[in-house]
Parts: sequence; C-alpha cells; structure tokens
Amino acid sequence: MTNGFCWYELRTSRPDEARRFYSTVLGTPSVGDITLLPEAAAARGAPSHWLGHIDVPDLESSLRRFIAQGAERLGPPRRSAEGIPSTVLRDPFGAVVALTSQPGPRTPAEVAWHELHTADHARAFALYRELFGWRPTEALRLSPDVGMYQQFTWREDARSVGAACSTARLPHIHPHWLFSFAVEDLDRALAAVVEGGGLVANGTHVMPDGTRVAACEDPHRAAFGLRQRP
Repeated sequence: MTNGFCWYELRTSRPDEARRFYSTVLGTPSVGDITLLPEAAAARGAPSHWLGHIDVPDLESSLRRFIAQGAERLGPPRRSAEGIPSTVLRDPFGAVVALTSQPGPRTPAEVAWHELHTADHARAFALYRELFGWRPTEALRLSPDVGMYQQFTWREDARSVGAACSTARLPHIHPHWLFSFAVEDLDRALAAVVEGGGLVANGTHVMPDGTRVAACEDPHRAAFGLRQRP
C-alpha cells in the first residue's frame, strides 16, 4: 500500500498507563507503537495524541511538495527504534500528520477509519488528493453547520477508508486526524473506556451504512474512535 496511512503512533505523557488502557479497551495484549510525548511537543502545549504516518515512495520529494503547499515541518527528521525514518508536519489547515518511506511497526488493533477534521474539507481533501493520489468515494451531507462528509480511498478495490469533514468550523473542535479502531463489541469497549478513566464524547452514532461508531478520549486526552466491527 503506497500513499496511505501505514503506521499509527500514540505519543503520550504516560506510555505504560496507555498500554494498559488500550489493551483493555481494544481487547488485545498489544496495541502498537506507544511512545513518550516529545518534550518539544509538550512545551508547545500539545496533549497526548495519535499520530498517523503516510507511506510515500520518496520521503524528501514528498516533504518538499507538502511544504511548498503550505505545510509546516515540526522538528527535525526522526527515526523509530527500528530505524524507520519519518518527519512530522502540520498541514496547511492545522492537522498534524507524519510522512515515512517505510511501513512502521504493525498496529495489532485494526485502524478501520481515518477521519480528517478541518475547517474546509474540500480544500483540505484536494490537497491530500493532489499529493498522495487519494480518490473521493461517497459524499454525505451531515448538517448545515458542517456540510459534506467526503469519503475517500487509497485502496485498489476502492473501498472507503476514511472521510474529510468541516467540523473544525465549530468552536470546540480543532483540526486533527481521528483514527478509529474496529472492535468486536462496541458497548463493552465503551464501558472499558469509562472504567479506565477515559471519555466517550456524545455517545454512539449510527453511520448511513449502519455502522455504530463513537468518538473517545483516553485518560491523557488523546482522541480516538471506536467502530463496531461488521
């Protein structure tokens, strides 16, 4: 898979506590790459957060193109414990994302949906489409305040893998990527979120395809989503 998200990293102030929390919520002994929130990010006031890495064939070329379109590089190039290179950027609309030229550590828990919350989904998606070749699929109207929910794919079979929406127009939502994990029993997972000290925001919602979903925060303020597995 090229030019899609390939690696998900939780950068948190409490890695050991986070491992226990997500293991319980997701029902798996290992949840993937969990690292200490960098000091520079903490100094900027960044809370714990999930960082998605997009796989690109040429890291330096992709970085130059992204920056030329208005993205901001956040710190120097990085290497994971396995030696995998990546660079973190803030896209021109405020969402933080990373680029890498190699797939990173496998996330045992399935990331089933990738949701871009931004102030102008049409312009933001057009940028990701130009840079990474993502293709629009179905578009749904959410509400007059938010507008369209533009689904997209990078898969050869054209199955939707995420959506862009203009929710960051709302005063309580900042631009960000929200990654949603598939779970066998959504109600059990949501109960585990609350019991573990996390937050379920606004309960559950049913998507037009019938999938039940919920937006959550872990005890250290990292946002994530849960989706009932089909």
